Amino acid sequence: MRSFKFTLDRKSLEVFYFSFIRPILECVDVVWDNLTQSEEDDLEKIQLESARIICGATRLVSINNLYSETGIEPLSIRRRTHRLILFYKMYHGLAPRYLTSLIPNQVGNITSYNLRNSSNLRNILCRSQLLSFLPSTINSWNSLTDEVRSAPSLNSFKSLLSRGRKDVPLFYYEGDRQTCVYHARLRTPCSNLNEHLFTKIIVESPLCTCGDIEVTFHFLLSCPLYMGSRFELYNQLFAYRPLTVPLLLFGSPLLTDASNSYIFKCVYNYLRHTRRFHS
Repeated sequence: MRSFKFTLDRKSLEVFYFSFIRPILECVDVVWDNLTQSEEDDLEKIQLESARIICGATRLVSINNLYSETGIEPLSIRRRTHRLILFYKMYHGLAPRYLTSLIPNQVGNITSYNLRNSSNLRNILCRSQLLSFLPSTINSWNSLTDEVRSAPSLNSFKSLLSRGRKDVPLFYYEGDRQTCVYHARLRTPCSNLNEHLFTKIIVESPLCTCGDIEVTFHFLLSCPLYMGSRFELYNQLFAYRPLTVPLLLFGSPLLTDASNSYIFKCVYNYLRHTRRFHS
């Protein structure tokens, strides 16, 4: 993927990762998901590097910002989801008999007391902290709400598990690759702005050439060095005033995709005209 970082667009790189790399990382993961933390981290590094390539972020980006930018879930969460999906099939008789027979009794069936966790499944005691499929998945299953566990179908169960997940907006994929990368680096933030570099102890000063601290707001909306380019930006986005950093970087959920796409196009023009990030 590295060799295609600036030749393929973001969507193509995303499809490349989802189609050819992530399936290898997740092959039969319900079986071997009893990893040590070190092994989990080594596996996750592959996905993190792929995510950086997809959006164009640098190694300065935080993991949380990277996952938020790309909409990619950590592999540990996806493995947990895969285990729960298989367990749902076992619990509701959608799996072979040799799997469904492994389901333990509910707590309410082995005690006469009216307990709050009576609908939970009995835990399987293990000496090792690296739990195999059944003990770890029962723990995960018991942590789900009754609404999720009693989902009427497998599709609805999957939908409830993924509830709250946000997809990447369509307008993030538009524009030429180079400028799209600069924009994503401002969003993350891990750009070449002096304040971004200063927080990572890469440069000695966060000041812009004009003398003010070179934060994202300063570069986009106040730096006197780019007044001509900014004047054009303000004219193009007159209907969307007042202009704010969140609007210019993330768009607005109150606007249509077409409007957000137009805003991004104008910001891309600004980035090209200022030549701040061109080597």
